[in-house]
Amino acid sequence: MQQAENPLNHKTIAAAAANMVGYAISRGVPVTEIVEELGIDPTQLLNPNARISEDDFPKIMNKMAASLPGEPLTLDLAKVTPFSMLGYVSSAVEFAPTVRDALEMLVQYRSVLSDRLHLTFETTDTHARLGIYHPMDELDNGATGEFGCALLYRTMCEWFDLADAISEVQFAHKPFLELRLYEEFFGTKVTFEQPRNTLVIISDALDRPSRLSSKPLHDYARAHLERMNRENGLSNLDTQDLQKVHDAICENAAVGEYGATALADKLHVSLRSLQRLVGQHGKELREMLEEVREANAKRLLANPDLSIDTIAQLLGYSDDRAFRRSFKRWTNQSPSQYRDTIKDNAM
Repeated sequence: MQQAENPLNHKTIAAAAANMVGYAISRGVPVTEIVEELGIDPTQLLNPNARISEDDFPKIMNKMAASLPGEPLTLDLAKVTPFSMLGYVSSAVEFAPTVRDALEMLVQYRSVLSDRLHLTFETTDTHARLGIYHPMDELDNGATGEFGCALLYRTMCEWFDLADAISEVQFAHKPFLELRLYEEFFGTKVTFEQPRNTLVIISDALDRPSRLSSKPLHDYARAHLERMNRENGLSNLDTQDLQKVHDAICENAAVGEYGATALADKLHVSLRSLQRLVGQHGKELREMLEEVREANAKRLLANPDLSIDTIAQLLGYSDDRAFRRSFKRWTNQSPSQYRDTIKDNAM
């Protein structure tokens, strides 16, 4: 049974299906076979406003694979698919300040692309992992998921010059092609039969800026996405989560409050719910609190008129020793050493 379409994303789905059908026809797949496979009116095939289900994607992929065996269909399709197909999600990512912001946006507004799309964003000191899963992946042996990963890889490389920072691409399915064809496309190690489809990114690259970074355009696209969610009854903490949590952390930090319980109170949710919510996006609440605290510590240390003890108080520590321990853990330097480094760099 097909799942009812959410009006939030049916145009995105129709545009994606029209692009896939157009590519199939250009490669010589008979339109009559596509129509028969999908069971729809031929006039609907290239109509961007058609009510086509995302469950039709695997059918189109299977038909192309049967008509063009052994060809790199998913990779070639990813090369020619216009980014505009993703609508305002594309704009929000394209104009995002950094890679990290772009990936968090993808996770946050994934429902605009598909109600059933699962994205996770997990980070460690060395690598970040963007996990991608959709229930329909099994219907075409992973072909549509492979296309999605390839398109995402292309967007991140073109907008953020990220090609050298993708350390591995993992797929859950078995390969359709020779391994060399995948590695030529992705330019890195590609593995199969993994737990999920994943792009593995070197953590140092997460702060790379977009080639087209624009805060006004990014904010506009984000506001439009949020308005779409609100108009379709999806506006709640789950669709605004990371940004809303981050904003609340910064507001509390302005008065020296960095506690998780105080943050949950500010957001009017239970601490357990807040931790679970943040965890769904591959983050830890403690980590988010520490990131803001560390950033503020560095900013305050740049002011030579503030003593270490005063800075510790402004950051909500009970004494300067606790602050020194935390700062050493964050930077492998003492606050005084960091302050000296700032002086040296300024000379």
